[in-house]
Amino acid sequence: MRRYFLSLDLEEWYHLEYVKDYRGEIASDQKFVPQVIPFLKIMADEGVYMTVFVLEDIARDNADVIREIMEMGHEIACHGQGHELVYNLSVEEFKEKTEKARRVLEDIVGSPIKGYRAPCFSMENEKLDLLWNLGFRYDSSLIRFKEHKLYNVMDMSAFEKVESMIYRKGDNFEFETPTLDIMGKSIPISGGGYFRLFPLWLMKWFMKKHWESEENFIFYIHPFEVSGEPLKNAKMMGLKNYFRFQVGRRSLKKKLLKYIRWLKKQDVEFLRFQDYLELVDSKVG
Repeated sequence: MRRYFLSLDLEEWYHLEYVKDYRGEIASDQKFVPQVIPFLKIMADEGVYMTVFVLEDIARDNADVIREIMEMGHEIACHGQGHELVYNLSVEEFKEKTEKARRVLEDIVGSPIKGYRAPCFSMENEKLDLLWNLGFRYDSSLIRFKEHKLYNVMDMSAFEKVESMIYRKGDNFEFETPTLDIMGKSIPISGGGYFRLFPLWLMKWFMKKHWESEENFIFYIHPFEVSGEPLKNAKMMGLKNYFRFQVGRRSLKKKLLKYIRWLKKQDVEFLRFQDYLELVDSKVG
């Protein structure tokens, strides 16, 4: 069975690492987070429920949005406090910020938060162990893409690979975001930026290549990507960053919907991360 985990990192445009230094120059108070609701409704209508990793900073100002997302059937998980890179935090800082972020989210949704994803895949093994001590059941911060200067590649030697892209240590799980090895180079094929950049036919080809060796797939996008609304003064961030931010945004929703419908025809099952945990727990029970 081919499984597809579709996820959304609920953060604002100014949390992006390549935009942070330009925020003062752009000086825009635009918010893209509330604009995810129509998109998530479309996904729910398609029977596709996502895992939404939420920053505490976002949750505090958008509690009603978070509740509406959950009421649609999507899963709420934790993305940290203010989009700090995990490897730049001390152990105590990480513990304090993550505990607080989880508590805020649980107060909003009224149920336990089981999952975590580090901003920019910046998780470290030492802090991964701390996650389990804090009560999280899974993490989705692993990507094998050393070429990216911000990402950190964790050591999975203490984990058992239980199936495609999924690792287990005791009762805890790590989900790997895929890359594709082409001619000795890692090609990231699972993020919204790459999905916006590559044509749909190429994304389908990447997916078929992935299926030659793997069955499971993790995909992630961001609120600004599902909104076609231009960011005011975005050109202030420089030509390269403006291209990275703007390319393919207008067409992403339609393109992704076509892609999802194509995936359904390939007998792909869409799951939230919590659905997988429930499947595992039901087998044990």
